[in-house]
Amino acid sequence: MERGRSETAPAEWLVERRHWRLLAALGEQSGTWILVVLLALVLFFSLDTPSGTFFSVFNLQTLLGDGSEIMILATGALFVIVAGGIDLSTGSIMSLGGVVSFIVIRDLGSHLDRAGQDVWDKGWYAISIGLVVGIAAGAGWGAINGLLVAYARIPPFVVTLGSLGAALGAARLLVKGDSFASTGPSQFTDTLGVSHPGGVPTPFLIAAAIALAATLVLALTRFGEHLYLIGSNAEGARRAGIPVQRTLVKVYVFSGAIAATAGLVDFARFNTVDIATGHTQALIASIAAVIIGGASLAGGVGTVPATMIAVFIPVVLNNGLIIRGTQPFWQDIAVGAILVAAVGFDQWRRSTASGGAPRTLLRRRG
Repeated sequence: MERGRSETAPAEWLVERRHWRLLAALGEQSGTWILVVLLALVLFFSLDTPSGTFFSVFNLQTLLGDGSEIMILATGALFVIVAGGIDLSTGSIMSLGGVVSFIVIRDLGSHLDRAGQDVWDKGWYAISIGLVVGIAAGAGWGAINGLLVAYARIPPFVVTLGSLGAALGAARLLVKGDSFASTGPSQFTDTLGVSHPGGVPTPFLIAAAIALAATLVLALTRFGEHLYLIGSNAEGARRAGIPVQRTLVKVYVFSGAIAATAGLVDFARFNTVDIATGHTQALIASIAAVIIGGASLAGGVGTVPATMIAVFIPVVLNNGLIIRGTQPFWQDIAVGAILVAAVGFDQWRRSTASGGAPRTLLRRRG
């Protein structure tokens, strides 16, 4: 019934805008159960692993560093899912962004001396340009995804599934299929990858800043408002005068730029770019975190804080299994099982809700 009202009088969605936008961004639910699950995993591995291994300052820094890339990736995934779409290409865009950045930094930042050795005389200049171009490459690939979804009306699953392979293929072409380890300026890795200001890994600080900005965008901007409305009812949003197609292109551009940013953080941490798998595990973990955090694959629902907490469930699980000496393929099985369970829970949750409608967006006072 509420969904029907939203279709016949879509302008009513804007009446309580200032109230529900902040609630939607911060979450009506506290996400307490997600935090309980996370703390239970931490407690289990703390007791099940040798003393001083899992529960230690070094491992805490490792967890924050490992979680940073998935936090960034999950932010982009959340925006797309809130708008009713899906982006399966972000792992490959991570690789593409890293490769493009590496090439720019290498070509701009050094020259060969008489002995044939690289001399880096344009460190931060080359790094800055490389980061910008790498993120722009991700945004450009996202724009292609968005145009195909919004204007060609190809289902986002099909578009981004094809894009998953194409982006990774493009990354491999740029480096001619060879894995590489960067011999770039030391400032790149030392400053952005392995530094710990105040004991906190720099990649985590970058991810936290992006998460905070994403929360504010969803809460305080018209763009964030439009994402929730489009995900809730695209036709109703169109009747309300919202530029649905342009907004969808923008959200995929954002997703691509965010994925490339995650790729640059990974590049800074490990001084290399993964062109073998296209960060498939990070992709799965990020989507799992978004669904575990309360977002619905049907669109219109999702919160940044809950997603950020949920990110660390697969991260802690992977880390704990490694410390226990569990064989690596069990880690992949565990993360995949989490994703399936999260989607199953989402289906059950929507089937028990009143008509599956996101009540935060569609209810009316009185």
